[in-house]
Amino acid sequence: MKQINIDRGAQKRRKSEAIKSAVVSSLLIALPAPVIIFLKFHFAIDGFWGIFLIICALFEIGMVIPILILLKSRLKEIEGGEEDAASKY
Repeated sequence: MKQINIDRGAQKRRKSEAIKSAVVSSLLIALPAPVIIFLKFHFAIDGFWGIFLIICALFEIGMVIPILILLKSRLKEIEGGEEDAASKY
């Protein structure tokens, strides 16, 4: 159901803030992954700990996926005018 009284300026501002927040969060979460991989190969860590470091790096990169899913749902909420409707109460 589309809302009738939607503040387009506020909606645009909320969208840009949500995107900026998702980008910053993704970068901060994924940034340790290349560092971990670099350290693994620089110090030639093999065996169990080498595999452990690779798995940790993959988990760091994988944590970006939930952020993108949340961004998608957040943009749908903003587009639907749910915050505009809630601000009336």
